[in-house]
Amino acid sequence: MEPAFASLLKKLTALRQAAGFSKEDVEKKLVLGPGWVERFETGDKLPSLATLVALLNLYEVKISDFFESVELTDDIFISDRHLTARSSGNNLILTFQLGKYQAEVELEDATIEEFNAILLTLRDYLASSTASEAIVASFLKSVETWPHLNPSDLWYFFISRAYQDDFNHPASSAGKDWSQSWKRAGGWSLEAIFLEHYNPFLKKHGIELQMPEPALKQKYLDQMDILGHAGVEKADVIVVGTTRDEGEVAYGVVHVKASFAERRTDDIPLSKELIQGNYASPLVTMDCKATPAERPFNKGELGETQDSGKKVSSKRLDIERERAFDAVFSYNTNTLPTPPGANVSARIYVCGFEDPDDPFSQYLIRKWHDRQGTY
Repeated sequence: MEPAFASLLKKLTALRQAAGFSKEDVEKKLVLGPGWVERFETGDKLPSLATLVALLNLYEVKISDFFESVELTDDIFISDRHLTARSSGNNLILTFQLGKYQAEVELEDATIEEFNAILLTLRDYLASSTASEAIVASFLKSVETWPHLNPSDLWYFFISRAYQDDFNHPASSAGKDWSQSWKRAGGWSLEAIFLEHYNPFLKKHGIELQMPEPALKQKYLDQMDILGHAGVEKADVIVVGTTRDEGEVAYGVVHVKASFAERRTDDIPLSKELIQGNYASPLVTMDCKATPAERPFNKGELGETQDSGKKVSSKRLDIERERAFDAVFSYNTNTLPTPPGANVSARIYVCGFEDPDDPFSQYLIRKWHDRQGTY
């Protein structure tokens, strides 16, 4: 909440006491559940205008007198937005609710003007296109605007929160459960983001990432002889190479997850079969994970490396020791990659969106040449 508003609400305590009411008296008279007056007075919860007027009427205070001391400055922000931002020197402070905390995340070398331009991209697409197209366009604009920032932070702390802000959507759709909408639209959008970012480069090498319609998807799965096996419904992104004689040939599946909490274990049976057939079976992930706090840190879920001497997470061991996936590519710069020279069954890499010629695309190119016998 804007500090000026929080400070103002604390005046409610003095006004209530001057009127001779206890908190319980007010809650009884206004038919409020226990604890609401406490939350209003501490600034923990902003009352609606109607509730505020009811409180002031009870205390016999004019609303104009109540707001007399409020100073409206240029950088004051609307406190009922799901995501807000303010400048702090050369940086930007994002504010949003995370669990029970009013959380703040600092973006280095970022401006309000850049923030608003990305929000406008999201808003304009939401008004004229699909939710998924809006998410793709706004995220790609964010990594283009701020290539120095952690892509996972932009996905988790910025784009997801901005999408869930009712005011960024047309008024005709106001009041929807945007958190549920994000879960549905966010998954497809993340897959589409990787296609948009990598395909122009991969096509130069005769390779393409596809999200095929059911009939074509069935054809590709049949080519890899995994049709009807467990987990095929998870094969949303197919890796396709083009040959002169056979045309388009599927040679793998990319498993896309925003976080490791997204039931990655459902993908493992399919991944194991792909690996056994020497097909590409990488996992790409934003590796989003932050414990709710006032200053959350998006540490991810892969934890320490095996040579750190510290406890190693089961998720890392699933990859590096058990080879649940052929390789993992994290777009969270806080993820610790597999150290060079480590004796592992599969490696963890850290990538970004600055250049599509990176470890992920090189992996796909190498796997394609392996299938063709040209390496």
